Amino acid sequence: MKQTIIFTSTLVVIGIINWLISNLFNLNFVDVSIPLGVVCAGLAHSFTGGTSPYTRQSDMETRGETGIRMPFKNKSSRTSFVFFGSLTYFVFALVMTLVFYREYFIG
Repeated sequence: MKQTIIFTSTLVVIGIINWLISNLFNLNFVDVSIPLGVVCAGLAHSFTGGTSPYTRQSDMETRGETGIRMPFKNKSSRTSFVFFGSLTYFVFALVMTLVFYREYFIG
C-alpha cells in the first residue's frame, strides 16, 4: 500500500510541477512534459540508486578524514517507486506528445 501511495504521489507532484512551469512560462503542457520527465527520472535514479556517486563520494571523504580504509561492499542497485513513477510519467508524456503532434510525425 505504501508503494502505491509513493508511486501515485510522485505522478501527482510531477504533474503539478509541469502545470506550474507551463503556466509560469506560458508554454504548452505537453511541450514541457518530456524534458521534465527526463530530469525527474534522472534525479530520482541519482538519489535513490544504491551505487550513486553521492554515496561513493561520502565514503571516500570518510576514508580520507579517518585514514581507515573500509572494505568496499558492492551495493546492489535499489531503484525506488519514485524512480518508477518518474519513468512512468516520462513514458506517458512521450505517448501523449506523439498523439498530440501525430500530424507532424505522420506527414
